[in-house]
Amino acid sequence: MNPARLPARPSAATWILAAVALLLVLDRWRAPLPVAAQTADSGHRYVAVTGPYQEGVSLLYVLDQVTQHLAVYEARGGAPNSHEVNLVAVRNISLDTLLPAYNDESDYTWQELREEFERRGLLPPEEAEAGASAPAGEKEGDG
Repeated sequence: MNPARLPARPSAATWILAAVALLLVLDRWRAPLPVAAQTADSGHRYVAVTGPYQEGVSLLYVLDQVTQHLAVYEARGGAPNSHEVNLVAVRNISLDTLLPAYNDESDYTWQELREEFERRGLLPPEEAEAGASAPAGEKEGDG
């Protein structure tokens, strides 16, 4: 073989790019898949949200918007004789949604955000006219 015709050796930059690409592929394989929820609205009464829970197991959340009940189901796939749907929990969330905050570790309370929005003039006119009253049940120090 003619030495002048030998293919050129890959440059250091080519090796670095190949190593980075390999690391990205391996990292993607190692990292867990992102959680993705799907929603469906049946009429105007129920909202259903599904999401993966474990391998072969999904959770189904069903919200009855009329009674404000939340039902949680666990659905398992797999072999044809092992498909099942189990009711996990049901809760009336009507009072839960009145809480101004619960286990909220946000950087800012509702009141602090409202004051900042007012200061910047970012509230719609009807909100600004309503004043700085907190949502139902919120007192100073809540949140």
